Amino acid sequence: MSCGERLAIELRSKGYRVTPQRAVILETIAHKNGHLCAQDIYIDARRKLPGLNLATVYRTVEVLHEAEMVDLFNDGSNPALFAMRDPHHPHGHLVCRQCHAVFDIDPSVIAHVVQSVALEKNFYVDPNHLTLFGICAACQDDE
Repeated sequence: MSCGERLAIELRSKGYRVTPQRAVILETIAHKNGHLCAQDIYIDARRKLPGLNLATVYRTVEVLHEAEMVDLFNDGSNPALFAMRDPHHPHGHLVCRQCHAVFDIDPSVIAHVVQSVALEKNFYVDPNHLTLFGICAACQDDE
């Protein structure tokens, strides 16, 4: 079974229609490593689906995020970025407020904080794509 077929089955199993646009955009995101902005997704997906427009990409990534197949990442300064959600390898981000570098962090590192918030505030923190802001080591050294 191809990657595209597997993704289409997963999307359908979540109760969503598999349109040509959704299939191409989902496959485009899946074949890229890392985080992509909507413009990057549009440029790549348009090669397979020439009639595609940027507004459709934005609407589609919102649907794919709602379906929990794509994660949304916003570092506060750049356009929103999207990446495939991997339930077997969740991760969070550390974002430097000065240089805007982004570092992946294993959610198990912050599991204690997630549990403490849940107990103290009765609030579930999604560790699958958590973003924490601060100052990286290189910027700390510059100060």
